[in-house]
Formats: sequence, C-alpha cells, structure tokens
Amino acid sequence: MNTSKKQLAQAVASITFSAFLLAQPALAQGTNQRMSMFVSDSNTGYIDNAVIHTRAQLRYDNGSDMTAPDRAEFFYGACGCARDISSLNPNANPNAPGPSGRVIPGDLVNSKLIETSLDYQQLRLDYEHAFSKQFSVFAELPLLSIDGEVLGTQEGLADMHLGLKWGLLDDRQHNLTFQFKAYLPTGDSEEGLGTDHYSVEPGLLYFGRLGGNWTAAAELRYLMPIDGTSGQGTGFEGEDYSGDVLRTGIGVGYDFHLSDMTRITPVLELVSWKVLGGLKLQSPSGTPATAAYSKADDTITNVKLGLRATMGKMHSVYLGYGTSVSDADWYEDIVRLEYRRSY
Repeated sequence: MNTSKKQLAQAVASITFSAFLLAQPALAQGTNQRMSMFVSDSNTGYIDNAVIHTRAQLRYDNGSDMTAPDRAEFFYGACGCARDISSLNPNANPNAPGPSGRVIPGDLVNSKLIETSLDYQQLRLDYEHAFSKQFSVFAELPLLSIDGEVLGTQEGLADMHLGLKWGLLDDRQHNLTFQFKAYLPTGDSEEGLGTDHYSVEPGLLYFGRLGGNWTAAAELRYLMPIDGTSGQGTGFEGEDYSGDVLRTGIGVGYDFHLSDMTRITPVLELVSWKVLGGLKLQSPSGTPATAAYSKADDTITNVKLGLRATMGKMHSVYLGYGTSVSDADWYEDIVRLEYRRSY
C-alpha cells in the first residue's frame, strides 16, 4: 500500500472516530429528548440491506494492495499470463481470461506479467424497485478503475449485478429477507475489469431493531460461479480456477437521535469470506520465474467501522473504513462513501 493510500485510510478512520466524539454533546442532549423511533432502513455500510423498499444508491469504494486479484476469479479472471507462456508451458491455458503485463521480446521468463499489488476505485449506481413490502428487484451498475504495479491503469464498466429480494419476515422490529443475485460478465476481463463468467448468489439478510436504540444486522450468502476457467496448466488439473465463496457478516449500530427526524449511527461490522475452492497465482517479482499456482481455500475476515447520518426517512450518507484482520485478504484497506435515497 503506497503512502498516499495509507494516509487516506488513516484520515477516514480518524474522521469517523472524531465525528463521533465531537458530536457527543448534541447526541447526549438528543437522547434525553422525546424521540420518534423511526428506523426505515438498514444502517450498515457493508452488510447487504434486508429492508425491502424502492431506493437509489451511489457508492464509492477505494481499495488498496490486492496481492492476489485473480484468487478464485472473485475480483477478475485467471491471470492472462497463461496466454503468453505457451512456449514455456505447452499445457498452459490459452483461454485464461484475465489481464497480463507486457512481454519483453526474447526474455519471457523475466517479463512482468503477474500483478503484485493492485489498487482499485469503484463507483457503483444501485437501484431497487419494490413492488410490495415483500418483493423487490434490483440492479447494480459498477464503473471500475484499477491501478496495478504491473498492469498500470485500466478503467471501464465492470461486471453488472441483477437480483431480487423476497421478504420472509417484516415487522416493526425484524426484517428477514431472501436475496438472489446474479453476476453478469459485462466487464472486459483482459483489462482486469471482470471475471468472464456468470455467477449466482442466494443469501439470507437480517436487520433488527433492538432495545435501547441498538440495531443489529447479519448476512449469509453463497456465491457459485458458472462455467469459470479451468485449472489447465496450473498443476491442479482437477480443479477449476473459479471457486465457491461463502460470505457471512454481523454488525451492530447505535442510533443517536439529534431530532425527531435526524440521527447519526456509528456502525461496527465483521465480514468474512470462506473460499471453498479455486486457485490463485502469485509471483513476488511479477515474473514467470518466481510464479506459483496454489489453492485458494482461504478464510478472509475484515473489520468495518463507519458512521451513517440519516436525514428524515429519505436520505442517508455513510462513511466507513475497513481493514483485513486475517492472514489472507482481498485488499489491505478499503474506504467507502455512500449516498442513499429512499422513495
């Protein structure tokens, strides 16, 4: 992670914590006043929203230092370097869909082809339309920019997501929702903007309003790739490069009511991914000379700290910071800024 990225991540974490401390006098006064207990939406920043309603959302992510971005083809497709090394490995997969660096003519072994550290920025527009309190459909349109030590900068449309939600429980205290999401390969995989395969992800989402202004959220999601890249030429011929991913998350928030229609909510979330198959390629030097394939059966856990400010029942803004607390990671740090408009 470069110095500027570290400074940005530290600044967001400091702003989030400082805003909470500076707001204490107003918050203390607000909690002593008569408050209307309205919670019309989830206050989490990373756990998917269990509340079904019509909404539009604009989300900005800034992630840093991905060292195995082709892990299980979760972020982008299997390293395209396999296309370039057929002269070294006749069994290499000529159809590997991911990005690759530049080949040095006459010196393939020492050519930097494999990404060693990738930063990314994503701007995503989400829209959910509720036909009733129990059923909605949604679409997520991401624009992605990557900046790698090997790949350089690429940007464009990433993989789109379409889905639906079905409410299993909806009362004043609890929302339990079934969600089904489909991932579409609309991003250019050779530019590092997509996975080059479809995926489906069923899941359960929960949001609860607990006593004393506390809220809780949870999710259980299972991502299943469809027709991903094979493990041809990796030494793991019986394995697919893509892999199933089990995602779990829990979160808590505390609502400080500044007025009858305004509140600020510190939110703490713990999100984990268990990669249940697939492969990854890493190379300390970024060259085939030091490259090695390995299984991607990792467990990745992140802690997320954020603040959501909610104005009325229609507008909210979230600012949060996340970091990995496990040996394996998707990224080292992430900053998220989000605006949500409910209808």
